[in-house]
Amino acid sequence: MEAAVARMPLLERAGVRARVAGLYEVTPDAHPILGRIPGVEGFYVVAGFSGHGVMHGPIAGLLMAEEILDGRAHTLDIAPLRYERFLTSPPPAEYNVI
Repeated sequence: MEAAVARMPLLERAGVRARVAGLYEVTPDAHPILGRIPGVEGFYVVAGFSGHGVMHGPIAGLLMAEEILDGRAHTLDIAPLRYERFLTSPPPAEYNVI
């Protein structure tokens, strides 16, 4: 707060009215999940961007549009980002604790 007051003295009289907390969603391997979910017809997921979803939104949207309309994403290979990766390999050691 001191740095803000130094830049704008009016803030010296300011206070905190409320605080907000939210979920910081992270997958076990710290990479997002993109694509269809096996066993659930017509269900696609785009999640796990660890708070960076707005930045990745445009390409994620394009990839999912390709996946849904064409049956596969062709702009980029999303195989490493599919949900199935958690079914075939052991979860990584936890290293990304915040």
